[in-house]
Amino acid sequence: MSDAFASLLTALGDDELVLGHRHSEWTGYAPHLEEDVAFSSIAQDEIGHATAYYSLLAKVTDTDPDRLALGRDKSGYRHAVVCERPNREWGYTLARHWFYDTADEIRLGSLELCADEDLAALARKIRREERYHLLHADSWMKRIARGPVEGRTKLMDAIGDTLSESLGIFEPFELEEAAVKEGLWPTPSDELRERFLQRAAEELDVLGLPTEIHAHAANDAEFVASSSGDLIADQEGGDGGSADGQDTVALGLGGRRGHHSADFDQLWEDMTGQYRAHPGATW
Repeated sequence: MSDAFASLLTALGDDELVLGHRHSEWTGYAPHLEEDVAFSSIAQDEIGHATAYYSLLAKVTDTDPDRLALGRDKSGYRHAVVCERPNREWGYTLARHWFYDTADEIRLGSLELCADEDLAALARKIRREERYHLLHADSWMKRIARGPVEGRTKLMDAIGDTLSESLGIFEPFELEEAAVKEGLWPTPSDELRERFLQRAAEELDVLGLPTEIHAHAANDAEFVASSSGDLIADQEGGDGGSADGQDTVALGLGGRRGHHSADFDQLWEDMTGQYRAHPGATW
């Protein structure tokens, strides 16, 4: 197995694992009982999908999926920064849920054409399951967008806060160029990002949400090489951020290179605590 394949699977698995843990934090706190159950189920699905990616990686590298998922330092994770952000209020979580699952639908559609038959089959399976996540997110977006002004205003604010960081889902992962050449990543991230922006813009317009919320992102977000070699966003001609990646993280980028925000610190402690406390244990 190529290093590029390992890099791809790691990024995919980490997105699902970290966002799944954030979603799980709504258990017992969601707006109503039915949603408590629904979001818990979505969280379980995401972590299950992470397990599938790690299991495929473990199969070809003869490693342990649990160690891949929970046995790394914080800098070893390659998820998009938006996945680690705290849930804040329901509107923010909903906007992130909608953007992420819209992006994942586009990403999985491309992966169905992957040259690796196992990953292509897994993408088809996950895409069928993720379709229900997107239906759930769509129903909430429509419900709030067509509802009272207060809820609509909060949703608009959340969309504005979330979209730019959601572009980090399509930040090129390490060794992406090699993965494209090998047919493992059929569509480069920059092309997927453009598809995502177009689809998000069209659907937000249908919901009657102002296009100004997202129009700037399509024009201003260009990925360039920083002094550290990372591919990051150049905002209106900026220099691309600091070498340690923290300016990059402030833009919601850098996650694919292991640069994460302070928001990930406690999440990593909670997520990996049991595994680290009992090394080598079986359950």
